[in-house]
Amino acid sequence: MKSFQFKSLLLLAALIISLPSFGQGLKAFKLKNGLSVYIWEDNTKSDVFGIVGVRTGSVNDPQEYTGLAHYLEHVMFKGTDKIGALDWAAEEPIYQQIIAKYDEMAGEADPAKKEAISKEINELTVEAGKLSMPTEFSNLMESIGGKNVNAGTSFDLTYYHNSFPAYQINKWLEISSQRFMHPVFRSFQSELENVYEEYNMYQDNPSSVKSNFIRSKAFEGHPYSRDIIGLPEHLKNPRLSKLIEFYDNWYTPENMVLILVGNVNAQQISGRINAAFGRLPKKATPARKTYPDLDIKGRTQYTAKIGYYPSVVLVYKGVPAGHADEKPLEIAMSLLSNGSHTGTLDKLTLDGELTDGGASSQNFREQGRNIVEVIPLYDENQRRFESNKSAEKKALKAIEKIANGEFEDWQINAIKTNMCRDFDLQMESNRYKGMVLMDAFMNEEDLGKVLNYKEEVMAITNEDVKRVAKEYLNNNYLALYVEKGKLDKGSKIQKPGYKPIEPPVGKQSLYATQFKTMPFGHVDEKFIDFSDVKIKSLNDRSKMYYTQNPENNVFSLTLRYGVGEREFPKLGIAADLMNSAGIMGTYEPQQLKEELSKLNAACQVWASDDYLYIMMRGYEETLPQACQLLSRQILMPKLDEKQLSRIKGSLMGTRQQRKDNVNTLANALSQYIRYQDKSSYIDELTDKQLYELQISELTGDINRASNYEAEIFYCGTMPFDNAYDILSKNLPLVANERPSSSPQDKPMAAVSENTIYFLPNSDAEQAQIFLYLPMDKYDKQDDVLRDAFDQYFSGSFNGLMINEIREKRSMAYYAGAYIMTPSLPGNQTYLYGHLGTQNDKVNDAMDVFMGLLTDMPKNPERIDNIKSYLRQEALSSHPDFRDKAQYLKIFERMGYKGDPAQENLPKIDALTFDDIVKFYEQHIKGKKYSIGIIGNPKSIDTEKLGKYGKVVKLNERKIFNTKDTLF
Repeated sequence: MKSFQFKSLLLLAALIISLPSFGQGLKAFKLKNGLSVYIWEDNTKSDVFGIVGVRTGSVNDPQEYTGLAHYLEHVMFKGTDKIGALDWAAEEPIYQQIIAKYDEMAGEADPAKKEAISKEINELTVEAGKLSMPTEFSNLMESIGGKNVNAGTSFDLTYYHNSFPAYQINKWLEISSQRFMHPVFRSFQSELENVYEEYNMYQDNPSSVKSNFIRSKAFEGHPYSRDIIGLPEHLKNPRLSKLIEFYDNWYTPENMVLILVGNVNAQQISGRINAAFGRLPKKATPARKTYPDLDIKGRTQYTAKIGYYPSVVLVYKGVPAGHADEKPLEIAMSLLSNGSHTGTLDKLTLDGELTDGGASSQNFREQGRNIVEVIPLYDENQRRFESNKSAEKKALKAIEKIANGEFEDWQINAIKTNMCRDFDLQMESNRYKGMVLMDAFMNEEDLGKVLNYKEEVMAITNEDVKRVAKEYLNNNYLALYVEKGKLDKGSKIQKPGYKPIEPPVGKQSLYATQFKTMPFGHVDEKFIDFSDVKIKSLNDRSKMYYTQNPENNVFSLTLRYGVGEREFPKLGIAADLMNSAGIMGTYEPQQLKEELSKLNAACQVWASDDYLYIMMRGYEETLPQACQLLSRQILMPKLDEKQLSRIKGSLMGTRQQRKDNVNTLANALSQYIRYQDKSSYIDELTDKQLYELQISELTGDINRASNYEAEIFYCGTMPFDNAYDILSKNLPLVANERPSSSPQDKPMAAVSENTIYFLPNSDAEQAQIFLYLPMDKYDKQDDVLRDAFDQYFSGSFNGLMINEIREKRSMAYYAGAYIMTPSLPGNQTYLYGHLGTQNDKVNDAMDVFMGLLTDMPKNPERIDNIKSYLRQEALSSHPDFRDKAQYLKIFERMGYKGDPAQENLPKIDALTFDDIVKFYEQHIKGKKYSIGIIGNPKSIDTEKLGKYGKVVKLNERKIFNTKDTLF
């Protein structure tokens, strides 16, 4: 096919190229200033997903000022000389003083003098804060129904994104371009503290620490080896002038892309795009620094004691994104491990030789690596893991088979078909389409090549795969050993105590006033149409729910039996075993995986408290055969003893280390304050029960569960009657099914007095605070009031929680409190809050948090935004076609007859701020609550916590099951 080159704006109407059917709506052009524009039209969607991407990330951070790209992403939300500017003429001189003071502080070596300058900066920041509204950008995005307004920084890319109603396209283009016109990096000092919070949060996350270790070795000598957030010594000594310089250098139109995907018409909005984004001044982008690739010769081992369990990571040379070998290498790595579990590493796991194993390629813009990771087998009898050395030997044998070309043609064909199937599924999403286009821009790939992904994949030959496997999976690799050990806590960034920023209340900029009066498109009150969901009974109680797939020939099938772990506590383990089970007398586990893979079908089994789920995806051509295999497996499962030992060992290993895992302790504490002894960490199989599990009882649980009534959710292209005929004849459904009592809601803990549960942990770099406040029983009549309160109290950056705790005082990276609703009407609702803060800020953060809870501030000027957001969110949040039937079930269960928006829009229109206040006063204010806090007792004054309730000190034994424990 012809190369998909950029066209000028004037030639947009003539942009006709040979594209796959799903790509016919794609348009691409460049503005005169060099900014790229990709528009993917899809009028079946209810909203638009928008991205502004910049081809820069941490890879472009100066070596002596790492973290700039990420810092910049944070402060790009603080407005411009127009957005958020109440009096720019008065604010600008203060802003210039702040810039100069940061330069002065960075050049000062004396700690006392640096601290003094920091205090001066704080005074200037507070003064400037009285002249601006740093949250105005977020406020205006809320006013146009912008959802999930956020941004991200990677090594090679920074992007700003959100979804919005189609009729707000003009306003979205205006503010999304205006944010790049003379940005003002307000509240830089407080945002630095938020980044400190984020950095310290990652220090409690073993996965983050492990990833940093792997990259530091895998990409040694390249910026990819550094953490995106930056080095601690640079975070402590920032220069605002360097941030401005970074923006000026890299945020150039020729280095930026605008992406719009969804219900948008390129022809209609191209002129508006040019008017909005065309005003960004054209300028050149600096030359990029180049780095030599790491020369890996022979075997080189590195060891780090940073894990809760051992693992081995083998690192091989790879290729950068867009390289000709990228896709053949992806297939080669899939021969080691894949979603169908037919790889050589998968076989080791299925055979009980490893606890787990996986393989993947990391393809960045400039370099790439092939990564293999394995976890040694946990010996349940000796209660320890096997050695990393033994795990490496097993992995190397599995890799050697692929490198030597020891695989069959059907495996390659199955992997290629699965890659195409997954691509089709992902392309159903606005967000995924947008990310695909953004990656293409970042890597400077031809769009035609991206769209022809499936054709390229299917054209790859077995010889291509053998060639790359032999070339890259050789004897030159890094062996990274992760051993059990405590995380290094020496790099914590201490937070200084600064005065909070107090912007004026009820003020807005001239820009905001003008923005709100801008015209917008026709508002089409289009509700979710559930008439295309077809329902028909199967047997006595079971039902089939059908929706048509209008986009591709990939079917999705969810079989949901009406019983779960509540009735059968071992069902979760039995379901896990089903993912590696065979069929009695016919197929061993690996053989069954191969048969399903040949049919291009993927199957997954899991259980919840309420249901046993079986999900299958594939192509309809093989639907009958895939269902027959599934039915035989459910009715005659061959569960494997080795797999049971592996699962028991994995669970035992997890339990053995969970008292050392700060995040696990925090999750257990969160459940404890809500459920007490019904917490899933307490109400679980004991170690003794787990140790004594037998195949026979687990097989019995699967058989018993499959005797319950079922719901079948099917989405495909074949007519309903054909699908019904195939599924009714080939699925494991019994006559006279047992009735289901699912779903149910777990009983919530009663709260008779305000209580603070404190779990001391000296390893926690960041304290975590949880709130549980029981409320009234659920009634759908209060849905609008609940949503309005949530938006007012915790809605994005405009909510009280984020605004008061993070934006003004920089006490937390995340903070929120939302009303949680049950599965069934008439059951209890509750307010659930969570925030993370530094240990030495817990008491201050609690003061602010409890002040918001017990005496909610009143900002009536927010009501118009809240109503606008709720109305637009109700009209634009439509489920995708695959999920439509399950959404219908949920809505009906909660008392609605169709789209809740039909019933709720009049309530939104009639909503007043007094309604929100009244709801708060009736349902939240003065109610009893429980609070859980995990943190370092050396930095937290527990006596002061007593003013908020009775303080109860917990230990790990209280929040975990202690009956018949083996550890």
